[in-house]
Amino acid sequence: MRKHKFDTLQLAHRGKTVCAYCGKRTFVNYLYSDGTPVADGECGKCDRADKCGVHVPPREYFKNHQPLTSLYSPRMGKPQRQQPKPPSYINAKDMLNTLQRYERNPFVRFLHSFFDEVTGSEIVDMMVERYAVGTSTKWGGATVYWQIDQYGRIRTGKVMGYNATNGKRIHTQNNYVHSILSERYPNFNLEQCYFGSHLIVEAEHHADLNNAERRRLNIDGEFHPPIWLFESEKAAVIVAIALMWGGAPFTFIPMATSGCGNLNPTFDAKRNPNHKIQVLKNRRVMLFPDAGKFDEWKAQGEKLKGFCQEVYISTVMERGLHPHKVDCDINDGDGFDDCILQYVADGKEIWDLISACYGYQGQWKIV
Repeated sequence: MRKHKFDTLQLAHRGKTVCAYCGKRTFVNYLYSDGTPVADGECGKCDRADKCGVHVPPREYFKNHQPLTSLYSPRMGKPQRQQPKPPSYINAKDMLNTLQRYERNPFVRFLHSFFDEVTGSEIVDMMVERYAVGTSTKWGGATVYWQIDQYGRIRTGKVMGYNATNGKRIHTQNNYVHSILSERYPNFNLEQCYFGSHLIVEAEHHADLNNAERRRLNIDGEFHPPIWLFESEKAAVIVAIALMWGGAPFTFIPMATSGCGNLNPTFDAKRNPNHKIQVLKNRRVMLFPDAGKFDEWKAQGEKLKGFCQEVYISTVMERGLHPHKVDCDINDGDGFDDCILQYVADGKEIWDLISACYGYQGQWKIV
């Protein structure tokens, strides 16, 4: 009979296996007393101390996967990974029906009133289309930010009201498509994704073309666009407009977490193939915290160690940390898009602001 008490578990120092967290054969399993792994590649320690270094002891593993009281049952077999419930999806027709009536959409109207004379209306229209910004029938034409994952599946749509004059949110106007259409989508299992996740495919297609040309010209190295991760959908769209205006539309991929608390790389999130964080796996990521949220985002970013290829954090909204001059007012809660809007309103050149927004000079590389 197999024993299951914690004092029978030991760390195996031979026969390393593939690490479920970084994909390298550097993982040392914890073993039962009969020599079988507790959870192959998941319960143990990765020897890549500088790149991964994850350590999941049995107590932590069982805490996340099985009630502690069941560990002492002699009939219990090896713990089985619980498969996450598959997410529900929105019908494409419901999204397509919203991609119109932009004359009623306060956010799109604001974008045109602000950028048309500077960038041209074509760039605004292009970014609204690229990000699949829709118009709801709620609140006289509220904005719909569709959450489309990297495989083109529609997770939901976030419906938000805006003031068309100043572009500010109306906080009392906030809902989700699956909730508004609950009769059409009963028992909806919501698994959100980052706003703009679907753009990775298009950006990588352009990168592949550019890298093929680099190889043809015998130029060393390949380039894959990093993800620029913002808190608000509004910020992602405005930064995308600025990048297109500056002639660098696929150099970076602006995306949004749809809220500060949605950047939460937990143990279970990294293992769930349907979780929104999967789009960041093995990629270079740049975090853009709003003013006053730097420490909070930095702490969350450090949890991406071994999951992302590299993670940086921008200091642009922190005057005490940013090495470059940001020539505009910054208040708590402002995002990088607010800086761009102030620069445009004052007739200042925004490309220097964008090119210097990293600001880390090597010291703000988290992992």
